[in-house]
Amino acid sequence: MTSTSDIDMGATVWMIASTALVFLMIPGLGYFYSGMVRSKNALSLVFLCMMSLAVVTIQWVMFGYSLALSETSPSRFIGNMRHYFFLDVSYEPHPNAPTVPGIVFAIYQCMFAALAPGLAIGGAAERIRILPTIFYVFVWTTLVYDPIAYWVWAPNGWLFKFGVLDFAGGCAVETASGFAALAFYFVLGKRKGFGEEKWEPHNYLNIILGTAFLFFGWFGFNAGAASLASGKAGIAFLTTILAGAVAGCVWVALAYHREHKFSSFHFCSGAVAGMVGVTPAASLVSTWAAFPMGAIVGVCCFFMIDFNLRLGIDDCIDVFAVHGIGGILGVFLTGVFANSKVIGLDGTESSGGLINGHGKQLYIQLAALAVSAAWSFVLSYIILTVMNWIPMFRFRVDPEQEDHGVDFAELGEAGYKFIDEIAKSHASMMNIYRSATPSISESLQDPSKERPVIREVYSRLPESTTDTSIPSDTA
Repeated sequence: MTSTSDIDMGATVWMIASTALVFLMIPGLGYFYSGMVRSKNALSLVFLCMMSLAVVTIQWVMFGYSLALSETSPSRFIGNMRHYFFLDVSYEPHPNAPTVPGIVFAIYQCMFAALAPGLAIGGAAERIRILPTIFYVFVWTTLVYDPIAYWVWAPNGWLFKFGVLDFAGGCAVETASGFAALAFYFVLGKRKGFGEEKWEPHNYLNIILGTAFLFFGWFGFNAGAASLASGKAGIAFLTTILAGAVAGCVWVALAYHREHKFSSFHFCSGAVAGMVGVTPAASLVSTWAAFPMGAIVGVCCFFMIDFNLRLGIDDCIDVFAVHGIGGILGVFLTGVFANSKVIGLDGTESSGGLINGHGKQLYIQLAALAVSAAWSFVLSYIILTVMNWIPMFRFRVDPEQEDHGVDFAELGEAGYKFIDEIAKSHASMMNIYRSATPSISESLQDPSKERPVIREVYSRLPESTTDTSIPSDTA
């Protein structure tokens, strides 16, 4: 039983701060994704990540929190509706966070729920319509995220009772979003031109900026719910940064071995993979365990991308390879490295994992993974297929719209407006060049004619596109 007398001001402030940190992960994810795609699709991904936050917040307050984390539901599979519209969610602590007010814990968990569908959307990047995606986020959170979160974290959840160890979202967030992204591929298919054209990230600075936000926010994601007084929050903080650092360096080394160049992109993706892997174990393992966990997850996720390409799977932003596979490895390795002494620092009883001689924990972890992955993939596939049958909710943009980019086709906006203006000016200039006398070829053959041609071209351009400082012949 929890009591308001157990509420600790320090723990409350830390969870509120952690809520803000996890919030930053959502625009960070958008920037991370936007840098990895072509410029004509960048804005739509940032927008969809922010819409995920808005839609899930509404769903969470309406009934999502009650379905996912109800402490009064007798069911082993789903919560009741006692807390719809946050009814009776106030100062009384939740059993999962006995030292903070229930309302603080509820909004902290909302950030987790908002991040998960944002991750999954990356699997459909560069070819997805906005309206059906917004509805999908609402439905997916209700039918996929909320049940898995209840199974793993709710006091009466069947996986919780079964003894699964998943501290901060290896099943409900990482594995579920990764397999939802895979379902997107099977329903929507590949991007137009996949396998025929070579695409590279269009903005590496956005990738680095997004990674910085994700790295910063992940401290709240992993350490936010850990006990401050026992030191488990400090352990979660350190394992997070250590696993990310190790996996980031592993990716850089592997990329250098292959390309003989250092790669900022590979460091960023590797760091994210490492933090994904350590998420379910953050405050359940000794700090040294972050070394092998980061290295193993880093290597496996790196080569999973190659494997996807060989299979012809268009995992556009490597969501399945990094979050799906990284989440699976993280949950499994938690069963290997979970330390009963570390877990027990705040009074929680546990037999630990394989390093404590408790090999049974591996079977429990595998069962949780199998159920979470299967539930997410099957339900995601069904939701996408059913919605796709409805013309209004058809997910994929038309081929012509895909050529022009989702930003223009769906938003009527551009992430890089100045590029559009330059392109239009260039087109105007080329048309005038073609009509100018003498011709370009003649002016290039006779340098004395070049300046008059340039001056004539500029005189025909609109004022907004011209530079009045055209050099004279005597300059």
